[in-house]
Amino acid sequence: MKTDNPARASVVLHVGNILNNGYLHCKYLRKRGVPADVLNVDYRHCQGQPEWAEAPITVPVDEWNPSWDKVDLHGFRRPDWFFDVAAVQLPYLSQALAEGGHFDARPWGAAAAPKAPVLSNVNAKLQKAYVAARHAVGTGLAALGLKELARSALIEPWRRATGGKLDFGESKDSRNDRSAIEGREIAERLCRQYGRDFPDAARKLSLSDILEFLPHALLRQFMLRRYRLNQCYALDPIYSIIAAPDQPLICYEHGTMRDFPFEDSARGRLYSLALKRADKVMITNADCKGSADRLGLRNAIFIPHIIDDDLFRPAETALRERLTRQWGCDHILVAPARHHWKNAPPGLENSWFKGNDVLIRGLARLFAERPALKVLVVFFDWGQEANLSRDLIRECGFADRVAWVPLQSKPVLKDYYNAADVVLDQFNAGIGTFGAVLPESMACAKPVILNFKEDIHRWCYPELPPALNA
Repeated sequence: MKTDNPARASVVLHVGNILNNGYLHCKYLRKRGVPADVLNVDYRHCQGQPEWAEAPITVPVDEWNPSWDKVDLHGFRRPDWFFDVAAVQLPYLSQALAEGGHFDARPWGAAAAPKAPVLSNVNAKLQKAYVAARHAVGTGLAALGLKELARSALIEPWRRATGGKLDFGESKDSRNDRSAIEGREIAERLCRQYGRDFPDAARKLSLSDILEFLPHALLRQFMLRRYRLNQCYALDPIYSIIAAPDQPLICYEHGTMRDFPFEDSARGRLYSLALKRADKVMITNADCKGSADRLGLRNAIFIPHIIDDDLFRPAETALRERLTRQWGCDHILVAPARHHWKNAPPGLENSWFKGNDVLIRGLARLFAERPALKVLVVFFDWGQEANLSRDLIRECGFADRVAWVPLQSKPVLKDYYNAADVVLDQFNAGIGTFGAVLPESMACAKPVILNFKEDIHRWCYPELPPALNA
C-alpha cells in the first residue's frame, strides 16, 4: 500500500540512540523544519527509547528490555520517524521505505516474542535465512529477497580472506558484477586510507577486519545510502564507512573516543578510520580533546550535550514537600549517576566508572562532622554495582539518610532536580568532566557538585560552567 512516509522527504539520518541523543537531535531539527529520522538497531536500553524522554514513568521497568505495552505512557505514542528495529527487521524496513509503504514504528519488543523479535509477516523460513546471513551474508541476504544488497557484498575480498571456503550463492560471473567490483574497491580503499592515515600503526586494517563488521553494515546499507547526511553515534560510524563510504558523515562521540580508537582490534581500527574520514566529529566530552589530538583529527568540533530545554527548567514541585515531610529533612541532595565504581575491563575505567564510592565516603565525612544536619540523599537504583553502593553506605553508617528510588524517566527526573537543594554528579578522577546531569540540573537552576577539572574545559568553553569542583 502506498502512503506518505516521512522518510521519503527526510534528509538526515541519525544512526544510534544512546541516552536518546539521536531522538533529541532529530526532534530538535524537526521542530525547526529540518526533516530527519532516527534508525535505532538492537538497542533496547530504557534510556535509549523515546518513551523515556517523553512519558512520566515512575514504576520499575526492565532496564535493558522494557515492555512499554505494560507501562502507562500517559498517552505518548512514538513518532513515525523513529525506526526502532531488531537487525532481522532491517530488510523489511528497507523494503517498506523503498516501496513508499508504511513501517510499523511501534517498539519491536511489544508485538513479538522476546526470543524472536520480528514482524508478524516474517515467516520461520526467513528467520532461518537471517541466521544463515550471520555466517554467509551473501546467501543470507539473497534468501531474504535483497539480491541487490547481496550483489554489493565484498565478494572477492571475502573469498580471498577465507581461502574461497565460503559459498555466497553467486554465479562465477558475479566477480565481474559492477556491485562486486564496487565492493572490492571500497574494501581496498579503506585499507589504503588506514595505511595513509595511520602509517605508524602496529597492525594495519585488513580485509578480515572489514569482514567482522560487514554483515551488519550490509543490513544497514539501504538506510545509510538513502539520506543526504548520516549522523552516527558511538561506534555506528563503522557501518557507514563500510556500507556508504561516499555519504556525508558526522560522528558523534559519547565518550567512545576515550579508549575505543586505540584498541588493537577490528573495532578500534575501523572506528579510528571513521573518525579520521568523517566530515565532522562532534565532541561532547571535553576530555576527549586529548584523543582527538592523539588521532590527529582536524575535523573535530565541540557541541555541548543536547538537553530538552522545553522540559528542563525551574518549576515548583510537590515532590519536595512530600520528601521533606516523609523523611523529616531540611535539605535534599540528589545523586542520579549510574552506580559503577569498582570493576571494569582493563583500560575502560574512565569510560565506565562514575566514582560513586568517592561521593559516598565524602558524604560520610560530612555527616560525621555535622551530625545535626537533617539531610536526605536520593540515590537511583540502577547500574552494575548499586548493591556495592548499598553495602558501602551501610559501612559508612548513614543508610538512614538515604532514599533509593527506581530509575526515573526524564519528565520525573526533572521533578527531582527541582526538589533538590544540590545535585551530585560523577567523581571519576580520571575524567573530570560531565555528561547530561550538569546541564539538565543547571537548566533547573540547581547547583551541581562533581569532580570538575577546569583546565580541560578551557578549549571549548569561553566562560566555564559554574560547576562546583570536589
